[in-house]
Amino acid sequence: MKRLPLLTWLLTLPLLAGSMPAVAKTCAVDVVPAATLLLPYFEVDLTKPGGRTTLMAINNASDRATLAHVVLWTDLGVPTLAFDVYLTGYDVQTINLRDLFTGGTPPATADAPRDRNDTISPKGMLSEDVSIPGCDGLLPPAPLSPDVVSHLTRAHQGLASPLLGGKCAAQVIGDSIERGYVTVDVARRCSTLTPQDPGYFGPDGVAGNDNVLWGDFFLIEPDGNVAEGEDLIRLESDPARFAGHPTFYARYVNASGADGREPLPTVWESRFIDGGPFTGGTNLIYWRDSRLRNQPFLCGHPPEWYPFPWEFPRTVIFDEQEQPQVPSCPILCPSLASPFPAESGRIPVGGLAFPVPYTFGWAYLDMKTNPQSPTVPGATQAWLGTIHEALGTFSVGYEADPRDSGCNPQSVNPFP
Repeated sequence: MKRLPLLTWLLTLPLLAGSMPAVAKTCAVDVVPAATLLLPYFEVDLTKPGGRTTLMAINNASDRATLAHVVLWTDLGVPTLAFDVYLTGYDVQTINLRDLFTGGTPPATADAPRDRNDTISPKGMLSEDVSIPGCDGLLPPAPLSPDVVSHLTRAHQGLASPLLGGKCAAQVIGDSIERGYVTVDVARRCSTLTPQDPGYFGPDGVAGNDNVLWGDFFLIEPDGNVAEGEDLIRLESDPARFAGHPTFYARYVNASGADGREPLPTVWESRFIDGGPFTGGTNLIYWRDSRLRNQPFLCGHPPEWYPFPWEFPRTVIFDEQEQPQVPSCPILCPSLASPFPAESGRIPVGGLAFPVPYTFGWAYLDMKTNPQSPTVPGATQAWLGTIHEALGTFSVGYEADPRDSGCNPQSVNPFP
């Protein structure tokens, strides 16, 4: 194999980075730099240091410095924390979400004026370092206060939080595991706003449109000797393309398309395995859009849409001999909730939440939701990931297969 001199590779890097967005295809789930990243589901077990946690890495694909705005959401879609991560050119920052729930600090980063000695966010020889507006007092970030840490740990377990006015914001599962999802947006300036807030989107809003972010995440459990990894979901921005069309953040811009982000698909297909080397069976991790601006609620009185209903005609389960079955009693009954009841979660295939009649097979899942939204009409978007586990030995995680596009949702079940 012919080897190129190091200098040649270094000079080629900016050209490669600049060419990445050219292969992007809007309205498709593709692995390219984007303006928004979605960590669809996270877990942090606070009962033991070696328990479940979630790692996520945010990368800058450009030589130009940029700002990534991170927002944590509960599994019922209520925002709980927002902070900024400054990235020099080609920078990468990794976050262990356990740190946020145990009194740590968001990643220590700072732009040029707040890092004059280049020790907080050092830049490489090919990287740019700039000044970002509005970052006084926000970069480098201060440690989270005890009140904020308590708020996070309570809010993400479905317990009352004083910072939410004594209200709740998540499912109550009762196992001391923090759950939720994370969004990361390219930002024009530092801010503590979330996508729910006025001033977040628009020509002068916090959220920018540069498709330069990429990254990955890992669900790990050191005590259980298992880990799964996947790309962070990339949502490209194209304001001209999506003006007036379905978008990822449609519920926060009154379906105007002002966020400019491509929407996710609505129908997914996934394999399931419960046997052979995979003694731990199959888990599905998911993200779903309720189409509503979810707010904290009186504890014990979750949003009216929760739990999402089970849509029998829109689910088909196949075995490996192509025998189909539509879930019905006694497998599932209409009185039961969907196995995907929240905006974000993990469920075992073959368990009580999602019983299946076969040991090996695949499932066709139309994951559209239908809460009454006065501002966001049409089909709703979702994401699905698959995890196969061999208990205490290994695990495999990957994105399930999308069956349609969020720009052109499937309206007819192909398996009547």
